[in-house]
Amino acid sequence: MGNIEELMLSAKEAMIKKKFQESIDLFTEIIKIEPDNFDAIFSRGIANFIKKNYQNALEDFTQGLFLKPDSSKLLCSRANTYLALDQNDSALHDLNQAIEIDPQYISAYLTRSEVMERIGEREQAEADKEVGLRLQQQMSQSLLESQGFMFQTW
Repeated sequence: MGNIEELMLSAKEAMIKKKFQESIDLFTEIIKIEPDNFDAIFSRGIANFIKKNYQNALEDFTQGLFLKPDSSKLLCSRANTYLALDQNDSALHDLNQAIEIDPQYISAYLTRSEVMERIGEREQAEADKEVGLRLQQQMSQSLLESQGFMFQTW
């Protein structure tokens, strides 16, 4: 098990250093040893996406969804990959599912707004953007309040 942990640490370190191909190779080694290692699969997908290896990223995110079908983060990542491949319908499907799973997931609303804009649904695009920004503001306010800052509404 130590070998997997060392490989994972090296792979994440490579990502931080923006050595994406090295991280992809290390995540691939981990996946060969542990085919169901979700973190390695997801992280390799992110590295592939950053390198614009969109087809590989799509395969990784899809493989990850077999392990965690209710991961809104993974669905949103796959949706962004579909967007990069100009597959708006598939992106929209994943984003709708992500929002259904987690109605508070800001990124899903903002990304869906982009898809709606692309397909000419401007009203829905604006509505999604408003929801995303409102959720973002609420989250920021909650974080500040948890740190002792208080807000007054006049």
